[in-house]
Amino acid sequence: MIKFSSSTSRQSTRNSNNFGCIHYARSSSTSTQNGSYQKAAINVNSQNLGKPYILNVEISDPQLTCQVKINGEVAQQLNSTNSHFNLSPYLLLGKNIVEILAPYSSSLSFIGVELLGPDTRVVQRTSGIGALSHTLIVIVR
Repeated sequence: MIKFSSSTSRQSTRNSNNFGCIHYARSSSTSTQNGSYQKAAINVNSQNLGKPYILNVEISDPQLTCQVKINGEVAQQLNSTNSHFNLSPYLLLGKNIVEILAPYSSSLSFIGVELLGPDTRVVQRTSGIGALSHTLIVIVR
């Protein structure tokens, strides 16, 4: 059985002259017998790419490792002791696909994904048995 849910979350930020800005992150989740998959999309201002966009990954199982792919290329291997890195050097103008893949978990596990950067905070959590996958679509304009 496949369970699917979709939601839109609002993110409120402030710019330098204290006027509120709203950023939208659209997300969806899918759970199957083989694993759990989550996807979110955000927009990033290209003027901020000189600043760090830190990807933090929380991994519940110390035996579980995550592979981070950016635009199809492996950028980093993460585990419970090495759990974050700066995405900024990898982001290009346009659409960037960031995949966090944990190939298999034999028991109920989770990965928590947080992206922190200028005017940006996205938090997602994927849990289940089997493959755990999170895709973050970062559109740089």
